[in-house]
Amino acid sequence: MTKIFFASNRDVKHETSATGNIFGDRFNADGPQCFRVGAADVSRSGDDPKDDDSWSVGETRLFPEKLDSRPRDGAKLGSQRLFDEMRQLLKQQETDVIAYIHGFANSFQNSVRRAAALQELYSTPEQPVVVFLFSWPSNGKVQPAWNYFSDREDAEASGLAMGRALMRLVEFLKEMRRQDQKTILEARRAGGVPDREALVQCTRRLHILAHSMGNWALRHALRKYAELNAGKIDRVIDCTFLMAADEDNDAMQERMKLERLDELANRIFVYHASNDVALTISDTTKGLPDRLGSDGPKNLDRVGERVFAIDCHKISETEFTQGRHQYYRLRDEAIRDVQATLADQPQDGRPGRQVLRPGRSWRLSPA
Repeated sequence: MTKIFFASNRDVKHETSATGNIFGDRFNADGPQCFRVGAADVSRSGDDPKDDDSWSVGETRLFPEKLDSRPRDGAKLGSQRLFDEMRQLLKQQETDVIAYIHGFANSFQNSVRRAAALQELYSTPEQPVVVFLFSWPSNGKVQPAWNYFSDREDAEASGLAMGRALMRLVEFLKEMRRQDQKTILEARRAGGVPDREALVQCTRRLHILAHSMGNWALRHALRKYAELNAGKIDRVIDCTFLMAADEDNDAMQERMKLERLDELANRIFVYHASNDVALTISDTTKGLPDRLGSDGPKNLDRVGERVFAIDCHKISETEFTQGRHQYYRLRDEAIRDVQATLADQPQDGRPGRQVLRPGRSWRLSPA
């Protein structure tokens, strides 16, 4: 059984569900800026974790945001309860957190299944990960064409909720670090070392992974995050993975787009494929500029040195219906590359990588 923690600004249908049916496909009734948090139990019955049908969403619950009139000792509201549960999970092993923003045409249940799959696929014995999902309103359908623009508008409108959720997640990890620093200091003053059980965070790292239109949503989340933080952006993210980004190819060099990711993250990895059919359609039929997820950053010389490009042209092929757009979770070559980065392996000299520009850009080769 896999537990997925989540935040969502979708409209609430039920507080609990045995099958994950708690959200609709529109915004929270109180507005797109409002989000709820909770946890879902996900089980895998199939052999292949990459197959959506291998996963089943089970007991799913929202953590309460309003307490009833009856006094209850120790009762906690939504985000505090979520982070308390996450803290206990993180204490069990040296686990990193990946904040995952899904793309276009994803229902809530499907995004939970994908999050569970990523948690299993990207974890290794050396570096396990926990995936924290942000699910924004998406109608879960690829056709008709106007659904694309509806989802694009919804992703943009979700920026404030995502920015608030990101700030809360960052505050949670920073508070864990402060608690550990205090515990270590007190132990040293007493002439000893702290008990491992007394430490709550210490080395945990936070990463971001955005797929497809989730990168467009991330643009607006980043802007709102900065506004909520008085215009400042602290470098609190380790790795940011921009997967098959349905975003403009100049986004990393434009301040109003994604340039400020360079202030937020230690390293930014742009995974792209020029034969990505889904992005080609987005580019040519919907009147949008060249896509970041097709050819990568428009000009690596004009972006920060923390930005790296990973060409997936040769390993993008999956099932025909996937449109060469899902390689980040379906191709072993891409999965292993992410695992290596999470494990802090050097970027140069990796098996399966062809150097395009030393220290900045590589092409993944088929296994």
